[in-house]
Order: sequence, then structure tokens, then C-alpha cells
Amino acid sequence: MTTQSQIESWYRAALAAADPAAAVERALRRDGRDLLLGEARVPVRGRLHLVGVGKAALGMARGAECACGDLIDAGFLITKDGHADGAAPSGIVVREAAHPIPDERGVAATRELLAILDGLGADDVVLALISGGGSALLEAPRPPVTLADLAAVTDLLLRAGAPIGDLNAVRGPLSLIKGGGLRRAAAPARVLTLILSDVLGNDPAVIASGPTVPSAATAAGALRVLDRYGLRNRVPAPVRRLLEQAPAATALVADDRPDPVLVVADNATAIAAARAAVAADGLRVEIAWTAATGEAADLGQAWVAACTAAPPGTDVLLGGGEATVTVRGPGIGGRNTEFALAAALALGERGILDWTIASLATDGQDGPTGVAGAIADAGTAGRARAAGVDPERALRENDSLRVFDAAGGVVAPGPTGTNVNDLYVAVRKGPS
Repeated sequence: MTTQSQIESWYRAALAAADPAAAVERALRRDGRDLLLGEARVPVRGRLHLVGVGKAALGMARGAECACGDLIDAGFLITKDGHADGAAPSGIVVREAAHPIPDERGVAATRELLAILDGLGADDVVLALISGGGSALLEAPRPPVTLADLAAVTDLLLRAGAPIGDLNAVRGPLSLIKGGGLRRAAAPARVLTLILSDVLGNDPAVIASGPTVPSAATAAGALRVLDRYGLRNRVPAPVRRLLEQAPAATALVADDRPDPVLVVADNATAIAAARAAVAADGLRVEIAWTAATGEAADLGQAWVAACTAAPPGTDVLLGGGEATVTVRGPGIGGRNTEFALAAALALGERGILDWTIASLATDGQDGPTGVAGAIADAGTAGRARAAGVDPERALRENDSLRVFDAAGGVVAPGPTGTNVNDLYVAVRKGPS
């Protein structure tokens, strides 16, 4: 088995552990007309409506169908383009929309969902299935802000390298649905939330911008984020006016009704499964990082440093996290291919021949690239140069995918149906 095929097999093990259907089935049980979520028992005296938002919506819905069976009366899912492959559970409507920049289809689908929730009563229950991507897919702009304004703000923040927490701190106060808006729309029905987390730390108010949980996001906080990136005077005028005129200390999206919220899988779930798969192959494995954040190029170099500092006899290092990329050039690349390119350059420059590294997105979609990420070694940069591609220039211009297309090492599983951040791998050649 080649090093690349080994890494891909461990990656598949991580994906299987974070499979949304299996994760929901583990977390949710039915006892007659009661639903059991962790310590919570919730009777369903009226109708049970399934609501799913995010890249993993369809998989989570399948898990809920297995757990709840004919207790489900109806359902409505909003997922990313290309993530609705396969049959939806019976009676479940599926809509696709754009991500990471919201589009009119997402707004129209959100209107449909709000109309459904508006008809629920006190005996009804909503089972909300939330996963990464929901911030862009579930959208109802707060007037006078328009969808075009929201798209512009999102694009500016992404290009500035803002992490998901900063993105949501700005987008929350600009939306009627984020920060508990979905739960308020469903009142007086009970709302139960299962989350597949793509946010390090698993804060339910941040994941998909917390449509079913209260939010501490304020207009003042949003302005502080914009100021940090120098964007206050670059965002559309309606955005700036709304935030500057809102009460500084009051959350625009507030709700204090308690409801069960349970995280069913996260980045730690994926790392633990990858570790078990490596150990099953007879290799000595160490967890070097958890919840890593920062610029992708910086993290790639730091991952090489972690390799050189690995304890003697270590065959494999694993880590998890999610990098950001400050876009400075016109190239095509994502956080994982940029991480891998920076690591490849560091390996080559330092003559480190005994380590192979990988950076892989668990959703299979590394930004705009359409791939999960890449695998690199000390020879990656040289192979790229031999093919006519300058890897140093590619790193400067955020054109990392071009390097791996030329040098090899691209990992492209397509949409995986899950989304629990990124997996970092380092394999020492000639395992001890």
C-alpha cells in the first residue's frame, strides 16, 4: 500500500465515524411517541416536523428516519448544491442553494420553511438537524439589508481571511433567521436540535449561526469585527447603517426559551476514528494538534515543525482544526491545498525526506477547489517546477491547486455528506 493510499484509507475511516446518518442514529431514540435525546425525553403529542439545514442535511435526515420511523409527519431540508444526491426520506422536501455566498434560492427556501413553521401548534415538535454551511443556506435578510448586501459582506470577510466565528458575528445581526430566529418562528412548538459540528469548540450559537439557539451577537460586536479587518467603510451602506443605528448593547436576535441541543459528531470524532485506523495498521500514532486555527500557510510550516519534533519511534502524527486564507492573488486554492503547499515547500527547503503530509477537508470541498485537499512531500515542489509551475509564486497568488494538479497528490472524493472541519496527517517513511 502506498503512503497516499494509506492516508486516504485513514481519511475514509474519519469520514465514516462522522457519517451524519450514523451519528444521528446513535444520538436519537424513539420510545413509543416519545423522543429521547441524551437525558431529555420529549413527548410528541401532535405532529413531528423534520427540518434540516447544511451540507449534511440529507444524511442526518436519513438517520432521523431510521430512529423515528413513521413518527415523522413531514420535513424540509436545505442543503448545498451537489449535496442532495440519493433519495430523501419519504415526505421530505429537499431544496439546494449556494454556499458560501448566499443566493436567491436559499432565501426562497427559507421563506418556504418559515411558512411551514408558522402553522405549528403547541403539541407539535420540530426536530432540527443542523450542520455546517447553514449560515449561507438559511437566510432571511433583515430590512433594509438585501441578499446582495449579505453576499458582499460575506465575500469581503472571506477574502480577508475571517474565521467562521467572525463571519457569524457580522451575519447574525443582519438576519431574521439566525441566532434563534428559526426557533422563534416555530413557537409555540417544541424544538429539538441535533448538530453535526463544523465549529471548533462546538458552540451551538456559532454553528450555522445558531438558528435554534439564543445568540449573543450584537450590532456593536459586528462593527468591531468589521473594524478589525478594515471593512466598515467597504461594506454596503445599508449594512453599515443598520449596524450603526442599532442599540449598541442589545442583541438583535435574542431568545431565552430552553430546548434540548445535542452535538452528535465533531472534529474530535473524526480524529479519534483516524487514530484507531492507524493503530489497526500496526503503526505508532500521536495526536499532535487539536482545534488548530490560523493562516493556512503558517499552519503548514508549523506542521512540518511538529514532524521534526515528533518523539522517536512515532510513525504517524494526526491533528485537527480549520485554517483560514487571506486572499491576495487571483489563483485557485483552498485552505487545505495552501496548507499542503506551504508544508511541501518547507519539507523541500529543509531537506526533510522522511515525512509525507496531508491536509484534508472532511466535507470534501476545500473552498472553491472542488477537492478535499492534498498530500505532499519534499519532492512536490520539484515535480511542480519540472511541469512548468512555480510553487513559490503559486503560494503568493493563492494558486495552490495548480501545484498539486501538476505534481500529483490531489485528494478529490467529491462531497462526502459530512462536515467536521479538517484532518491533518503526517506519515514517517519507513515505519519503525
